[in-house]
Amino acid sequence: MNTQGSLTFQRMRMNNNKYRIKPLELEDAYKFSGWERGNYYLLNDYDFIYEEDWEIKEWLKTKKGIFKRYFAIYYEDKAIAYIGLKEINILTKSAELSIVMDVRYQNQGHGYKILVEFLNFVFTELKFKRIWLDVNAFNERAIHLYKKLGFTKKAYYLDAFNIQDIDKTREEYIENEEEFIQNGRELLSYVYTYEIKRGEFFELHAREN
Repeated sequence: MNTQGSLTFQRMRMNNNKYRIKPLELEDAYKFSGWERGNYYLLNDYDFIYEEDWEIKEWLKTKKGIFKRYFAIYYEDKAIAYIGLKEINILTKSAELSIVMDVRYQNQGHGYKILVEFLNFVFTELKFKRIWLDVNAFNERAIHLYKKLGFTKKAYYLDAFNIQDIDKTREEYIENEEEFIQNGRELLSYVYTYEIKRGEFFELHAREN
C-alpha cells in the first residue's frame, strides 16, 4: 500500500489566520523543547522532555514514516502543538489521530479550533471516511473535547501504562485508582477508543453553523 502521493497535506491552510499548520520538521521540534511541563502527574509522559540535540532528532524519527503524518501548529507565530495521523490506511480511508499541546495554551479553546479545521480538511479534501483515537479513561479533559467534536466511544481495553514506576500515593492516582489494574509487576490502565465518521462530523458541525 502506498500512502505517499495520495495524501497532499502541503496545501492545508487554517481559516483563522492566527493559526498556521505545517509538516513537522526539525526546526519545529527544537521549539517544542521550550514548552512548559504539565502539572498533572498521570500525564507526565506527554510532556516534551527532550532537550539535547540528539534526543530531539531521535524523537523526530519516530514521527516519520509512510503510514503517518505529523504537523506543527503555530498560534501567533508560536509553536503551540503538534498533531498527527498514524496507522494511515488508504484502502479503508481511516487513520488514528493524536494531538499534544504546550500546557500554557491548554483550556483556551485552541484544541477545538485546531481539530475542527484539521478534521474538516481530512474528511473534505483527503476524503477520509473514519478517524479514531485512543485516550486514557482517566483523561476527562481530553474526552470532553473529543465528545464535543463528535467522537463516540466504540471500545475499551487494558494496556500497559506508560509510567510503570508510578507513585501510588499521589492524589491523582488515588482519585483514578479504578482505572488501573496491577497485573503482577505490570501496571495496566483502561484505554477508550473513540471514533468519528465523515457523515457524523459534517452532520454535527452543519447543525452548529
